[in-house]
Amino acid sequence: MNNSFENKMTTLAIAIFALVITALCIYFNSTHNILGHSYRDVFFYLIGALRFSGVEIGGYKHINYLPPLIPFLTSILFRLGFVSESSIFITTGLFYFVGIMGMFYILKLKFNNFYAFFGAFLYATLSINLTWVANGTLDISFIALVIWALYFFIQGVESNQKYFYLAFPLGILSFFTKYLGGLVFAIMILYFLAKPDILGNIKKHFKNIAGGIIAGALTALPFFTYYFIYNIPLGFLNQAGEVSSKTSTAATHNGKLVGNDLFFYIKGLTSYISSERMIASLVVLIIAGIGICIAIYLFQDKLRDSFKKIKDDSINVFRWKFNAKLFYLLFFVSVLIILVSFFTASLFSFIYSEILVFAGMFLFSYSLNKIILKSDSVDNISDSSFPFIAFNISMFAIFMAYLIFFSAHLVKADRYFTSMAPGFVFILIFGFESLITNIKGFKVKKYNLKYAIVLIVILIMLYVPVVHFDAISDDSLVSCEKNAGSWISDKEGVVLAERGCAYTWYLQKEMPSTRESNSVLLDEELLENNATWYIGLEDVNLTHYSKVKEFGKVSIYQRI
Repeated sequence: MNNSFENKMTTLAIAIFALVITALCIYFNSTHNILGHSYRDVFFYLIGALRFSGVEIGGYKHINYLPPLIPFLTSILFRLGFVSESSIFITTGLFYFVGIMGMFYILKLKFNNFYAFFGAFLYATLSINLTWVANGTLDISFIALVIWALYFFIQGVESNQKYFYLAFPLGILSFFTKYLGGLVFAIMILYFLAKPDILGNIKKHFKNIAGGIIAGALTALPFFTYYFIYNIPLGFLNQAGEVSSKTSTAATHNGKLVGNDLFFYIKGLTSYISSERMIASLVVLIIAGIGICIAIYLFQDKLRDSFKKIKDDSINVFRWKFNAKLFYLLFFVSVLIILVSFFTASLFSFIYSEILVFAGMFLFSYSLNKIILKSDSVDNISDSSFPFIAFNISMFAIFMAYLIFFSAHLVKADRYFTSMAPGFVFILIFGFESLITNIKGFKVKKYNLKYAIVLIVILIMLYVPVVHFDAISDDSLVSCEKNAGSWISDKEGVVLAERGCAYTWYLQKEMPSTRESNSVLLDEELLENNATWYIGLEDVNLTHYSKVKEFGKVSIYQRI
């Protein structure tokens, strides 16, 4: 195929695949009662969407602290008459399509169509992504916008500066989808600083970067105006202050207090690729691991040869000259800093660990640029043996930045790996390409059988979505809560519930949640709130309340 036709056909193929898998995720989640035990937060986003659509619900002031973009987009469907859980499934599900296509395009900046398609396919079929797509949670949505924001920023630096006017607004939207999306701006800065001739690039791009920042500020203006008009506190400031002020020497997983495990997400890699078929995960990890080992071996070989070649030469830094040996020392120090940054995640505020890792990656790229430009005797890094230093380090930064944050976070949850998934997939594709490029393979007619490695992995990974969709089932808690809500809807008096957010959504009126789980304290809390009714999931011995109705796992208590 000619190059133009190949590009179009590959893009069409991944677009069709992305559309099909996204549609299936939305369909299966919409046709099953999934909003049970694991999706409490989704009810808060649904309540927020109700507010945006004009439904007045008192209380629940804490939802003001939530990122507003997904509730706002969902409220548009509510205003059109589609007031159901499916609306938020559609809203968040469409971002999966956006993310898959973004993964394809950003990988094409370095890899050919073959590997870009494989990377986007792998991203789409990761078990951890499929588990959390199109179910109302925010993780898949915000990282999709992060991918596109970084893609347009790189395009702005490399091809057309007008792309900056898309990059910064998308970065803002990722921030207001989930506040962690703000890390994309640090990654953008890293990409810019990882290019040679930093001062020259600043002069060249300053005008349009400033314009892009202004466009981003204008994108943020409606959100801040909404906060100001309705006197809503800036939730991200409170969250950032709370998280950054604590260390994670003790964390929780599935509601239980555990010692912080820095390797929680590393140990879960096999289940994140395929939760049902470990052989698929092992095949992917082993092939990528061999390729990465080959790349490291070839890189150190190149580094050693360059050292022999220029070790006694001088390298210019502005007006000063330094011996080349200093930059080799800086390079190895940068690798050490990156490693150390991960192990500091539980020692103090994560902010310092993030500063360490970004500083290490900047020092890595800066020293490597100097070494390569000198040893290859070129003026432009694109003409050297390593033209993708800035891109590689930025994609690695997506993985490391979120890995460090969530490794330091007070709560451990498998779904947080979805934010690391783009960087993780890049590392896998980097390994696959390295392996396939550096082995001879065998030809049958004009086809090289080494490329069958990827095709075999694609066939293996197709099993992951099949198993995932087959495993989707109804959570019995949903029907129990809906029945309890219907029964209590016409009763007089104040109602409190263990999962008040669920009943607030089902009844579209305020249903406060209780804070206490201990029977004595819960009894006191109900009395303090003058509650007539209490809806809980577990049997409790209350002094002033007795059980009057039961719907499966849900029990309703009335004041005696």
